[in-house]
Amino acid sequence: MFANDTNILIYAIDISNPEKHDIARKVMRAHTQLRHPIALQSLQEFYFATTRKSLLSKQQAATIVRDASDAAPILSAESPDLLQAMRLNEEQSIPVFDALLLCTVARAGCTLLFSEDFQNGRAYGSITVRNPFTMPDSELAALLT
Repeated sequence: MFANDTNILIYAIDISNPEKHDIARKVMRAHTQLRHPIALQSLQEFYFATTRKSLLSKQQAATIVRDASDAAPILSAESPDLLQAMRLNEEQSIPVFDALLLCTVARAGCTLLFSEDFQNGRAYGSITVRNPFTMPDSELAALLT
């Protein structure tokens, strides 16, 4: 089971980089079809980033967040996730918000996180981070099934 960092959600609607846009849409299409969970944190960051950068109006961003909430189980962070995230922050110098995302999706059983913001291929406990924008098409396709 996989989850997506906020940047994947943003590239799925941002057409300024067509190559990343196409890849992000493939990832999100598979995510929705497989009904993998989505972190509430990612939805919140998506809303904030897309409206702050004027990629979307607040109404458009809210509609996408509502649709995503209807299409996939939503994962909220819990107190143990924050405690574990603070440990990761201290031990591995991972920004606490990134660590919180890792801990939240790991608790839900995800083993893969798509992101371009982490070190590609690095494992954090049970989660491996992969950058879909640097992968061969065949490798990405295999991970999306």
